[in-house]
Amino acid sequence: MNKLIYLTLLLCSNFILSQELSESKFWSAASYIYQPKEKFSFSISQLYRLKEDFKAVDSYISEISADYTLSKNLNLEIELRYYSKNDNKGKVQGYENLWRYRLGVEKELKLKPIKVFLRLAFQKRSSLDKQNDFKEYLRIRSAFEYPIKNWDWDPYFSIEFMEKTSGNSLQKMRYGVGSSNKIKGSKWTVKYFYQIDRTQPLQSFHIFMLKYRYKQKAESLKKKKES
Repeated sequence: MNKLIYLTLLLCSNFILSQELSESKFWSAASYIYQPKEKFSFSISQLYRLKEDFKAVDSYISEISADYTLSKNLNLEIELRYYSKNDNKGKVQGYENLWRYRLGVEKELKLKPIKVFLRLAFQKRSSLDKQNDFKEYLRIRSAFEYPIKNWDWDPYFSIEFMEKTSGNSLQKMRYGVGSSNKIKGSKWTVKYFYQIDRTQPLQSFHIFMLKYRYKQKAESLKKKKES
């Protein structure tokens, strides 16, 4: 009987240790978008993130981005970010300063009743405090939005693959579900991501996100729409 109990405990411990490390995070963002031209818009954003099951600050992020319509339903996206990232696990404790740029193209396909979004992007994030410390990723994302009649919070689903192209190879998969709604001229978005980092051991993250966006158009565009 004692041997059976010991064997059961051993199998259970091996099963637990073989599972990926899991962690919950919270992301929030507030953005102001201005559209001066029909095919061009830019935005400024402030992001705040928590990690370690919402117990510690992950990072403060300032962002500027631009979006330009290349052709019908095809957009070019440029994004610049500054990070103040909390390093509370490494040998050097404190906040590390980083910057990141991302270039991408996004294609929208209208396949009634759903909308499909395809995005291909390249990004590079570099440390401002350490020399030759950077990460480069290729990101591929597909998503679709399904409208529901008489319902303002239409569901949104996405799958994203991220491949590290510099240094040690690292793959990430991100599965998302969420919804957005326009309320009094602003747009609120709630999302949940399940992210898997193919490290040893595997790491997984439950990411909850709340996003606020306010968009303003130039007066010339407003008059054009009214006419």
